[in-house]
Amino acid sequence: MTTPGDSRGFKWHWLGVAGLALASALACEVSSGGRHSERPDADGGGGSDKGSRGAPTPSALAAGTGHACVLRESGAVSCWGANAAGQLGDGTTVDRSNPVTVQGLGDARQLALGRSHTCALRASGAVSCWGANDRGQLGSGTEISASRPSAVRGLSDAKLVAAGGDHTCALRQNGAVVCWGNNSDGQLGNLTRTTWTEPAQIRGLVDAIGLVAGERHTCVLRQTGGGICWGANDKGQLGDGTTTGHERPSSVVDMAGLIGLAAAGARTCGFTAQSVYCWGEDDDGRPSPRPRKVAEGSQNDGIVELELGPEHACLRHQSGTARCWGQNRDGRLGDGSFDSKSRPSPVKLGSVRDLALGERFSCALRADNEVACWGDDAGGALGQGDAGSEGGAARTGVQRVVNLDDATALVSGDGFSCATRKTGAVLCWGRNDLGQLGDGSGDGSRAMPAPVAGVSDGVALTAGSAQACVVRKSGGVMCWGANDMGQLGRSPGAPIVKPNAIPKLDDATAVTLGDGHGCALRRSGSVYCWGSDAEGQLGDGAGSRGGTVVQLADATTLSSGRAHTCALRRSGEVMCWGANNQGQIGNGAGAAQLKTPVQVPVSVANLSDAAEIAMGPEHGCARRRDGKAACWGRNDAGQLGSGTESSVWTSRVPVKGLAGVSTLAVGSVHACAVAGGRLSCWGDNTAGQGGYVGGSATIPRSSVQGLDVASLALGRDHSCARLRSGEVACWGSNEYGQLGDGGRMVSATPLEVAGL
Repeated sequence: MTTPGDSRGFKWHWLGVAGLALASALACEVSSGGRHSERPDADGGGGSDKGSRGAPTPSALAAGTGHACVLRESGAVSCWGANAAGQLGDGTTVDRSNPVTVQGLGDARQLALGRSHTCALRASGAVSCWGANDRGQLGSGTEISASRPSAVRGLSDAKLVAAGGDHTCALRQNGAVVCWGNNSDGQLGNLTRTTWTEPAQIRGLVDAIGLVAGERHTCVLRQTGGGICWGANDKGQLGDGTTTGHERPSSVVDMAGLIGLAAAGARTCGFTAQSVYCWGEDDDGRPSPRPRKVAEGSQNDGIVELELGPEHACLRHQSGTARCWGQNRDGRLGDGSFDSKSRPSPVKLGSVRDLALGERFSCALRADNEVACWGDDAGGALGQGDAGSEGGAARTGVQRVVNLDDATALVSGDGFSCATRKTGAVLCWGRNDLGQLGDGSGDGSRAMPAPVAGVSDGVALTAGSAQACVVRKSGGVMCWGANDMGQLGRSPGAPIVKPNAIPKLDDATAVTLGDGHGCALRRSGSVYCWGSDAEGQLGDGAGSRGGTVVQLADATTLSSGRAHTCALRRSGEVMCWGANNQGQIGNGAGAAQLKTPVQVPVSVANLSDAAEIAMGPEHGCARRRDGKAACWGRNDAGQLGSGTESSVWTSRVPVKGLAGVSTLAVGSVHACAVAGGRLSCWGDNTAGQGGYVGGSATIPRSSVQGLDVASLALGRDHSCARLRSGEVACWGSNEYGQLGDGGRMVSATPLEVAGL
C-alpha cells in the first residue's frame, strides 16, 4: 500500500447508506475509510503507536448511518455510536459514545458498515458480519441478528466487501461478485427480488476490480473501464439516463477514466484525479440520471479519496487537505459553520489520511493518527464519551421531554413536536428552519420546548410536515410554519414564523394539515378546506383554493396525509378525498384509477365501524369499534402491519395480531398502537422510531414499555407519547432536538474521539 502522499495512493470506499469501495486494478492494496476501510501493509506509512494512550495505531476508518469503526494496524477493530441492533460488535445493544472493541476479531483487513450492520474482511479471505439481520444482510443463513461477529457462509476468498442499507456484497479474488441480504429492488443482481441469507453469485460478472453499495443499489468498476450498476433507480442512481431499475448488471455507467466510485443513499459518484461526477438524487431530492460534474481538484493537488453521505460528500487531496459540501444543518461539513454548501469547503483540520462519512456526521483519521469527528452526536456518533450528548444518543431509548408535565394534547411533524398545556399555552421543540416552532425566529432548532408566540388558550392542535395550527378556546384557528402552497390560509409565500389567524374559521372545533393544504371541522359537522387543490385535496370538486367539502355534514374527526384527507363520520364510516396514487383513499380503486385524484369524498371500502383514524403521507389506519385495527395505502416498509411489504393496498387490510386497541397513530412510514395496555409499532425503524431493536417490521412489534400512554404522535423518524401523568416521552432520531430532552449535541468543527 502506498502512503497518502504517493500519487497512486487512491483509496476505494463504500459506505452502506453512504459508500465507496474500490480496488485499483494496478496497484497497491486498498486502504479505506467511509463505510469501508482496509488496513495497509506494515510498511505503508501507517505511523507509530499512539504513545501515551498505549493503543495500537488506527490505520483506517469506516462509518455507517449512525455508527463508526476504526481498523487498527493489529487487525483489531473498535466501534462507537448507535448500537440498537448490535452493530458495534461488543455483545450488547447499548449505544456507546466511547469506542468499544469488537469481540473475537483480531485479523481484520477491511471494514464495511451499513445502516445497522457491520462486516469485516479477514486476513484469510473470510468475511464476518454483525448487527441487524432482518433481511439476511449478515450472510449467516438465518435472519437472526448478532451482536458479535458471525461468519458469512461459504465465502473464503473475498478481497473486498461492501455494505448497503441492508444488503452486502463481496468481490472475490477471481473478479466475481457475490451478494446477500435485502433484494426488494434487485440490488443483489441475481435476476430475482427475493431476500438471500447466504451469498449468491452474479452471473456473467468476472472482471470486477471495485465494488460500491448504496442504500438500494450496487455498482462495480470493471477491469475494462467504466462502471456497471443494478438495483433501485428511482432517482437515476444507476446513471443510465433513465429511472428504471434493473435486477441484473446491465446498466453501464459510461465514464471512461474513472479511478473510483462512491455510492450513498440514492446517488452515485465517480472521480478522476481532477474531477468528481455524480448522478442520482440531487440536492433538491430530484432524479438526476446522468453524470454531472460537482467538484474539481487541481493539477498540483489531485483527488485521492471521495466519501459520500446521503446528503453530503467529502474529498481528500493528495496533500492531505479535506473538503466537504452538501447539507450542513448539523455541522457535518466541518468548516465551522452550519451553512450548506454547493461547492467543496475546507474542513478545519490538518493533514488527513482517511475519511469516513455517516448519515449526519463525518470523521477523519489525521496524519498524527488521531481520529476526529464532527456533525450530529446522535447515538454517540462523535465518540465524545462523557462530554457527548445522552439526549442526542437516544434512538430506541425513551427520553422525557424536559419542563413539560401537564400536556393535554400532542402532535408531531417532520422533525418537530408541539403540545398544549393545561393553561392553554402551546410549546414546540425540534426543527425550525421553516418557522414550524412558531417562536418568531424561523431558524435553527430547539432541543427543549419553547412557547409559541401569542397563544395562551389553545384547545386543539395539528401538525403537517412543516407547519402547525391551534384551535383557540376563544374561537378561531391560528397557524405557523411553511406556507409555500397556501396551506396556512394565506396567499402562497414565505414561511410564517409567528401564529397568524385563518379567516372565516371562528366556529372550528378541530383542524388538520397536509403538506400543502388544510381542513377544519366546524361545529355543524361540515368540513372546510384551503390551500393547494392540485390533487383534489380540497374535496369540493371545483379545483378552487378553498371551499366546503361536499357530501359531508356529520364529520366527527379529520386526519390528513400529504395530499389527501379523511373524515370519520358519526356512523363509523370513513370518507376520503385527494391524491390516490398509493391507494391512500382506500376505496378499492384499480391500478388504472390510481393516477386520478379523487376530488369529492368517497368511502373507504369495507370499513363502517371506525372509532379513530390516523393518516400518514400516503397511507392510513383506523381503530375499529371491536378493538382491532386496519390500514390501507402505501406499504413499501410494512407500514400497514399486514405481514407483507406489498407496495400498495387500495382497500383496508387488518393489522396482524392486534386486539383491544385503545389508541393508534401514524407517522411518515411507521405506525404505533396501544393494545391491551402495551405499545406496539410497525413499519420503518431506521432511526429507532419504532422503539424496538432491528429494522423495519411488517407486523406489530413490542415497542418501549413502562409508559402509561394517553395518546401518541408520530413524525417522520421520531415518535412521542403523551402520558396520563401529563408528561411527554419521545424516542427515535434526535437530529433536530425533536426528542425534547435538551441534550442534542452537534459540532461544526472536528472533535477528537475519546479513547483512541
